[in-house]
Formats: sequence, C-alpha cells, structure tokens
Amino acid sequence: ADFLKEMRSAYPQLVFLDQHGLRHEQQLGGERVWSEFAGNRPYEAQLKDIREGRQRLLDRLGEHLDRRIFTPPCHKYDRATLRAIETLGFEILSAGVKLDRLSQAYYALGRSLGRISFLGKRVSYHTRVIPGLRLAEISVCIDVDEEKDATGRRIEKDAGRLWREFRFCRQRTDVVGIMLHHERYGDRIERLETLRAFVRRLQSDPDVHFSTIPDLAARSDPA
Repeated sequence: ADFLKEMRSAYPQLVFLDQHGLRHEQQLGGERVWSEFAGNRPYEAQLKDIREGRQRLLDRLGEHLDRRIFTPPCHKYDRATLRAIETLGFEILSAGVKLDRLSQAYYALGRSLGRISFLGKRVSYHTRVIPGLRLAEISVCIDVDEEKDATGRRIEKDAGRLWREFRFCRQRTDVVGIMLHHERYGDRIERLETLRAFVRRLQSDPDVHFSTIPDLAARSDPA
C-alpha cells in the first residue's frame, strides 16, 4: 500500500488506484472460478462484498483511492453488479470489449434492445453510458499478458504482435484500452523490454494520444 501511495503521489496524472472486487473468485456449480460477480449472485451479496472491498482499500489507501472506477474480475458482471456499484457511488465501469465483427454485431443488437446481457453473454457499452444507469463504460481490448491459444497455453506476445493487435483495434474504436498483469513481470527483463518496445511504437505514432480512464469517461456518448 505504501508503494502504491508513493506512485500515486509522484504521478497523479498517470496513476489511478481503483477497486477490483473483493476476493476475485466464487463458486459456480460447485466449481471454483476466478470471476467474482455475475453467475446469478443476489444483489445484496454483491453489494456487501463490493462495499467490504472498498472499505479495505480505503483503510489502506485513503484519499489515494479513486472511488469512481470499478473493474470487475475477469470482466464479468450482471445487472445486479451494476446496480450495486452505482449504489456505492461508482461512475465508471472498466471491463473488456471484443472488436471482431461477430462480437460487434452482437453488441449492437444487445444495445438496440437496451440489454446488459443477451443470449447468455455480456453486452459491451464501451465509450457509452450504460442505459438506465449513470455509469460510463471504458473497457480494454488488448491483453498483453494473459491470452491463451486453443489448447489453453499462454501466448507470449512480442512487440510486433501487440502492434498488430493495436492496429486492428484502432480501426474499430477510437479508444483502445490495454491491460497488463503485474505478476507477469517482476524480474523478467524480456517482458519489460517487450512492453517498452510496444510503448515506444505507440509513442512514435503522431495519431496516438495517451489518456486516462476518467478523461475518456467524461466524453462518453449517451447510449
């Protein structure tokens, strides 16, 4: 916590500390899964856990915690989750968005019906305000570290692959979120060098501008 507070104090326009649930796991059908919300958990149970998670963060981070942003574990949530975070005063949801044509068509249909989920899958409102709520969604479409192939093996992405993924995303949205997982770095110099090379490529493009989630949320379109 002290390290995070130091980083937040040193780089207040770059570092934002927000909530990522409470336990990052739940039991579904007797099986332990790494998501925490969705799965038909009652609203009251979700509200209780999110409130407890926020209090733990406030106890450790105090004023350094950004109370506006909520990031659900594994990008999973349902309407009860959204009701709970709105009740607790959150303003921004950050989850995941897929930008392939089939997913985009599915999202468009779900949004036209005003749905949070549709046919058993989540509907993304990336860069929009979610209908019926006061929540803006600003989500990520590139996972630098956790993607897996068809056999379940982790894909080690190099800077070239990350750049190709970025080009694919930017053709479909003006807001490209990029997600990292801190435990994949540590003393792994090669991972840090891959990340540095990717960031340098982004910096060299005059049409790429770095922004914060709160600034992007302020420009979200009504659903």
